[in-house]
Amino acid sequence: MMFTAVENFEFGCEPLQENAVYYREGAQDLISKLIPSELLDSSDDPHLKARFNDLLPLVTSTEIVRAPTTLSIQLLCKYRQNACYFLYEMVSRWLLPRRRMNVELFFASDVRLPCLSEDLLSVAEIVVQIKSIQELEEVRRNLKQIESELRLGVVSHYHARRILEFKGLSSDGKTAMIQEKIGSLIHSRSKDYDKGIFSQMQHFLVTCREDFKTLRDYHHITRIISNLYSVQKLLKQNIEVFPAKRHVIMKFLKTKLAATNKKESGKPVLGILAGLNFLGEHEVFEQSHLIEAILRYLPGVKAVEGSAFTDRSKDASIQMNYLEIEKSDGGEFAHEEVQSLRVNLPEYLKNHVEQLTHPIFMPRNEEEVLRNIMILARQLRFVTDMPQIILSFDELRPQEICFTVILLRVQSVENSSIADLFSRAGTDLEVVPDRIRRVGPLGRKHYKEATVFRASLKTRPFLRSDHSVDLYRARDHMVSEITKAVGEVRDYNGGMIHKQNEVLVSLKQTLGKLAEHHSLLLEKFFYSLTPVEMRSVMDPEHLKQLFLLLLQSLKCDLPFQKKTADWQFRQEEKRVMAVLPLINSCWKAKIASLLQELQLPSHQIVTFAFDFEGKGSAGLLLQSEDPSLQKRFLEAIERSL
Repeated sequence: MMFTAVENFEFGCEPLQENAVYYREGAQDLISKLIPSELLDSSDDPHLKARFNDLLPLVTSTEIVRAPTTLSIQLLCKYRQNACYFLYEMVSRWLLPRRRMNVELFFASDVRLPCLSEDLLSVAEIVVQIKSIQELEEVRRNLKQIESELRLGVVSHYHARRILEFKGLSSDGKTAMIQEKIGSLIHSRSKDYDKGIFSQMQHFLVTCREDFKTLRDYHHITRIISNLYSVQKLLKQNIEVFPAKRHVIMKFLKTKLAATNKKESGKPVLGILAGLNFLGEHEVFEQSHLIEAILRYLPGVKAVEGSAFTDRSKDASIQMNYLEIEKSDGGEFAHEEVQSLRVNLPEYLKNHVEQLTHPIFMPRNEEEVLRNIMILARQLRFVTDMPQIILSFDELRPQEICFTVILLRVQSVENSSIADLFSRAGTDLEVVPDRIRRVGPLGRKHYKEATVFRASLKTRPFLRSDHSVDLYRARDHMVSEITKAVGEVRDYNGGMIHKQNEVLVSLKQTLGKLAEHHSLLLEKFFYSLTPVEMRSVMDPEHLKQLFLLLLQSLKCDLPFQKKTADWQFRQEEKRVMAVLPLINSCWKAKIASLLQELQLPSHQIVTFAFDFEGKGSAGLLLQSEDPSLQKRFLEAIERSL
């Protein structure tokens, strides 16, 4: 029987009208099966369209009694983009969740039924094969749920995405949804996103691993891609304005990874996206640097395996890093923890970029070694004199710092050898003996013994925040380890270095947490102080006030070129200090000219000048109670500016 409503249907795709005999017959047959006959016969009923709309979407299936057999599921709904694809995915992948079913037939078409509805409709049928009794029972259990999810998903694009997302999209399906979401971003936020974001999306999806896409929903992947694009765009804008400055931009994205089985819930993780620019040719920033910085503020976390993504621009000036972290106990990240990272990480990472350097090799000057042996030998005059040492930096390897050590001591026949002393002490030095010589008698039973050996330390404990090696600290540790093995020694060429370290440690203690927060800046400030000898004798409190003035000057620095009049000073009863903007390289010459004009003795004036993060600063500290001299000092600075 041919119904009027079916006879008058139209295809949605006009070019197929002439060659669509089989499609027409197939669609007519499906519509005849799906729409109740009383609706098809009652073409004159004025309430016909309302009754038909109430039925949509229609989902039916054939009865299955025995196996092997086939199951047919039919669909009629209002047209929605990818509705038929949703039917195909749901039936083929989730009717039997553990494996994809073989699809023997799939038919879909867009049609119009003017007598029943003014909307474009979609009609489809999918036929799958059921091979065994076990499959038959499982299909019966799942069929009602699949039908109800089909009715919900073909009506709402949002619900279709959520259903597929919950069940786990195939990589192709998830990629299609990501592309659709990115397209809607360009349409709705055209000022923030342009077609260039598609290149970012393609690069990310090709680069990241398949298991990365599987465990994360398409919403989160879209957020990663859009943030990668916007952060990179903002970095380029900032670099155009301040090309000599380090820029760090960070985003934090909370999400949950998909559970590996139904019994588990999603694992909460925190995605951290960091974009930064490089100021030098040989700078490098790796994921290990990022996680090291994170652990500084959140010790109880670890990186999620396989979550790292790095994208460095073609000109190597910008790098984007993405990494996810999780708590060891599997807990959620509190707002306060995320806020702590948001506040502290950008500033910390600015000083956490590693500068690649070539290994240093400096062949030992044997003439200098012999001269140093004779110098130390003259220092030993009595049997009770303590051993004398001279340490010289020798070589920097990727994992080791090497020093040449010259040790002079009063020795007798009964004394232990150097090798035995280090072996018993259990130090962390790796000692390689070079030579042992007697350089003269001392009384009847004793003699002066010179030992030259090579000692090395592991590099890692002495890396600063920018991954440069702190040779001063390494040298100080070397002396303490030698003392542990040999006993108290006199560091012949390290007396001033030792005193400098003492002053620096005292300065850090007086500054408290400020010293920890600005560790690299503090060291640059301290080791730029001149005259050099003042680093060993300066009152840490005076240096503290000068450093605080420097910090104040840096905070007051405007985001544009500073005027020459922008300088900070502080005047007290016994001293006056000033911090100046270091506008160009001729500032050191200006300071020298200023000091020559004032004709001050070296112990009364301390200066510093250095560059840090693309900013330059210089400062002077006058130690004098003379008001007239203080006035002349400030006036001279004003004139030089």
